[in-house]
Amino acid sequence: MTEVVRGQLVEDSHGQFKAFFDATEPRLRAALVAAFGGETGRDATAEAFRYGWEHRERVLIMDNPAGYLFQVGRRWGRRQRGRSRRQIGFEVVAPSSSTYEPGLAGALASLSVRQRQAVVLVHGYGLTHHEAAELLGVARSSIQNHVERGLVKVRERMGAVR
Repeated sequence: MTEVVRGQLVEDSHGQFKAFFDATEPRLRAALVAAFGGETGRDATAEAFRYGWEHRERVLIMDNPAGYLFQVGRRWGRRQRGRSRRQIGFEVVAPSSSTYEPGLAGALASLSVRQRQAVVLVHGYGLTHHEAAELLGVARSSIQNHVERGLVKVRERMGAVR
């Protein structure tokens, strides 16, 4: 290959990755924020895309590159959460805005990670069960089950049992 051809290939992968990033970043960020909270979730998203950029030729040809980067971000977030627990403890902080139900943060924190991700992605960010399943790399029926069970627990915790 000549330098010009290599340069063209590099330019093509840059454009492909930018298009992938633009289409995927909001959903990936939503999933990781649902898993780890705002700050760690956003950092995990950035780390996942950093890794994706460094390995873009391999990542872009995968069957589910968004799901793969979700796993990269989840691994990074788990390591950070472990470090922060050892250093300063772990605490769920409720949003200070009056637009949130005060008990919602605690109710969501009481869910398993998968249930919290499913509920937040579907009801918080408006993803369909299919979109959330694709992002998290699980079956659509799993998302449906996690949402249903998670909502039951949230309602119970908040005293709104039907």
